[in-house]
Amino acid sequence: MAQNEEKGKNKKATKVAIAIVLAVVVLVVGMGIGITVFGSPNEESFLSRFTEKAEAEASEISIPLEEFLVNVNGDTSRSQAIVRMQLTLTSLDEDAAELITEDIAKVRDAVIHVISSQSADSILEETDGEFSIKDKIRERINQSLSEELIEDVFVTDILIQR
Repeated sequence: MAQNEEKGKNKKATKVAIAIVLAVVVLVVGMGIGITVFGSPNEESFLSRFTEKAEAEASEISIPLEEFLVNVNGDTSRSQAIVRMQLTLTSLDEDAAELITEDIAKVRDAVIHVISSQSADSILEETDGEFSIKDKIRERINQSLSEELIEDVFVTDILIQR
């Protein structure tokens, strides 16, 4: 019987030791996570991580372009449609407006080339709720400027006359 009591005490002592070790591990891991999230010496505070991203997004530059009036492909020469479109380009480069103004002829040529090679129906095609032509315009403008300057293209006005 004394042996059973001794085994019971050893089991209790083992359980208590395991509980203490687990508590210490949880405490150390919790402190590590807390220091990582809230006490990084590189940054002023935890909230500054999110405000810096918001400030970076705020530096996006919008460049409105003049109206485009373009004939588009049709089934026959008599059924050619006319598209009137206004676009706004966005860029993260602070000098984008100046660069686009300097090379406005290249930009307008790229847009006209993309629009005129489409049909009226293909201009209105959507992918994921956006006009598919926007990506083609962005790619063509970046190609003509020889750099990835344009981040996005927004169609601010569109009219198709058939």
